[in-house]
Amino acid sequence: MTKTTLSTKEQRRDKRTPLSCAVFVHGITEDGERIKAHTMTDNISHGGLFLQLPQALKLGSVLFTFTQLHSGARLAARGKVVRVETKAYGFSGYAVCFRRPRLIPAI
Repeated sequence: MTKTTLSTKEQRRDKRTPLSCAVFVHGITEDGERIKAHTMTDNISHGGLFLQLPQALKLGSVLFTFTQLHSGARLAARGKVVRVETKAYGFSGYAVCFRRPRLIPAI
């Protein structure tokens, strides 16, 4: 019997939905500098999100994200960078797995 490794897609517990929402990111770059940036999500799920930044982050970096969802609810979450992708125009894409998500209902 051969041992197989699951692909990244197969390792996901939650289905990701293509969704562009504003997200505020606070973390530390590869150079050890603190970043605070506003960007957009590419997709989001109950367990994480994917976003793009011009700053370089390491795999395993811890981030705080604050996302305004289209419903008006907000999602505050501490997460960890679990995948890094090179994107166009000097940006990198980051898959962030939530550690402690908190959904704040719309008023």
